[in-house]
Amino acid sequence: MIRITKIAAAGFIGTIGLLFFLDNLFNLDAAYTGVSFVLSGAEQPYYKILGPTISVSWLTWLALATIMAGELGTGVLGLWGALKLAQKKSAPAEDFNSAKTTAIAAGALGMLVWYGFFVVIGEGYFHMWQSQVGLASSEGAFRYGTVCAVLMFYLTIRDD
Repeated sequence: MIRITKIAAAGFIGTIGLLFFLDNLFNLDAAYTGVSFVLSGAEQPYYKILGPTISVSWLTWLALATIMAGELGTGVLGLWGALKLAQKKSAPAEDFNSAKTTAIAAGALGMLVWYGFFVVIGEGYFHMWQSQVGLASSEGAFRYGTVCAVLMFYLTIRDD
């Protein structure tokens, strides 16, 4: 039963990454607008950004592409990891534990994408918490990063 929940955990990590990648892909203009709004520091009523902001279109596209690549990577690694775990579901414990690497990498990547890009850079540097658009994004990113982190740590528990 525990192994099935770990397969599901890897699948959840992969699904969340893939869904957010697809959300951004099919709503590319909205995704670009949101990223552009935050990176340009368009609405900073309280704290001012201490360094440069980004208002050049190609840099905004690069930032969005980086976010989307991280989401896609999380999705692919998570679903691939779930498949590898499903293939080893009835294998000896050592083989099942060895098959967790890809799923754990998916959780780590998701955690880095949503905590690193949104919480650390977005909130810490661009103060995205000051606007409604930024606050909604950072709150969501905290949830998604936490889901990936918790599931990743669950996956690391050795099966004996």
